Amino acid sequence: MSIRIRNIPNDDLVALAPRLSGLYIQTGSTDHNGRLVSGNILDAKVMDDGSRIAIKLTRYMNGQHVPDSITVPAGTDPLGRPWHTAVHVREGSDLLAALEAA
Repeated sequence: MSIRIRNIPNDDLVALAPRLSGLYIQTGSTDHNGRLVSGNILDAKVMDDGSRIAIKLTRYMNGQHVPDSITVPAGTDPLGRPWHTAVHVREGSDLLAALEAA
């Protein structure tokens, strides 16, 4: 089974969260120890201020899968490019086809 990595704009994570649930993601945000946050996505929603997106996920830490959450920026970076999160998608899945068509 092959895996394809697709960068999805953070703003699209909220709408795609039900379809992405359980897939492995890599965010561009770090935890308090400076490690990039990655894990299996559970849910995503826009924060009240509209400038951040909250992601619930499970991470593998110290030999266990633990629930965690992280906020990632919404919108675009200073150069006008959308902030994005990398999602690992199985080759041949309907989701991969939909992401490539978008």
